[in-house]
Amino acid sequence: MFIFILYVPALVFLGLGMYGLRDVRILRRRGVRTEGRCGGTSWNANIPSVDVIYRDESEERRYVTLAAEDLGIVGDESIVRVVYDPLKPDRATTEKALKKSTWKTTEGYMLIVGLCIAVAVTALIAVAASH
Repeated sequence: MFIFILYVPALVFLGLGMYGLRDVRILRRRGVRTEGRCGGTSWNANIPSVDVIYRDESEERRYVTLAAEDLGIVGDESIVRVVYDPLKPDRATTEKALKKSTWKTTEGYMLIVGLCIAVAVTALIAVAASH
């Protein structure tokens, strides 16, 4: 039981990473593309964020908050290509964010951290068992 507790941090990072990548996979598979407009800006954990307002298939107004780097806009441009899930329209991101390599996303970093923690714990257990 004690050994399992050592792996809990790794499992947390791996779980969060996989959960986030699930949304990306869903949006790549069944996402609907539409145009969105940049709205208000804010700072979240020292990362500039922008509210993107878009309309779903039923013309209901929705918004998603995204990191400014994921918008893919140039200069004063305010139109953004949004991809949303028609079954859960609040699940949305931009086309640029979907094109990112998995390992260059926050979720990918979480997977890497989880794997590194698991390797370190396994190495420590192996060293302790050999003594």
